[in-house]
Amino acid sequence: MEIEREIINGNGLKVPCVTFKPPNPIGAVVAVHGYGGLKEEMMGVAWHIAEKGFVVGAIDLRGHGEHLLDLDGDILLDIETAISHFRPFGKVTAVGYSLGGRLSLISSADYAIGISPALNRTFSPKTKELLEERRDYRVRESKCTVFNILNDLPQFQPDESRSLIIYGSRDVPEIMSECAKLKSECMQVVQIENALHNNIFLFGPTFETVTQKLHGWYV
Repeated sequence: MEIEREIINGNGLKVPCVTFKPPNPIGAVVAVHGYGGLKEEMMGVAWHIAEKGFVVGAIDLRGHGEHLLDLDGDILLDIETAISHFRPFGKVTAVGYSLGGRLSLISSADYAIGISPALNRTFSPKTKELLEERRDYRVRESKCTVFNILNDLPQFQPDESRSLIIYGSRDVPEIMSECAKLKSECMQVVQIENALHNNIFLFGPTFETVTQKLHGWYV
């Protein structure tokens, strides 16, 4: 398998990316980290997916990692730029965690998987305090906060034919509540036992759920 660091150019942007290229790929996946994360956090997910025959690009969102721009409300353009870049390999799936999960689910990708996606517009003071304490220091913010961005992003429109949501049994309360609601409405939602919000993207059952769904969509 070929692995390379590259800069994706498009929409006037330069999006840092690590790309996994297996021989004879069957499609493409864009892997998107959460708030306060970076592309390297998604390497486990990316590797497992690439082993199944997909080209995978793990990207840095603005305000994070090697991306030169500060965090702002145009963050969805980063993932859209990556989706366009990987379309020559076939249908593109966006797989994202937390903030990246929200962005993936509302993106123009052919398919989308949200891992503990931040679907809510508002969060409790306790959740905000935890996020600010544990993740803010890793983000280059402008005048926008992540909560401003989450409030202003388009709402996720459930579509069972193209979307899957995964969350942990010990996830953030707001995420658990929203995912349970979507599951009751017959959306494809899978709970990962014992997973916390901050480690669900490292769980073996998460990798298995993601790759099994991709296999069903593509093969």
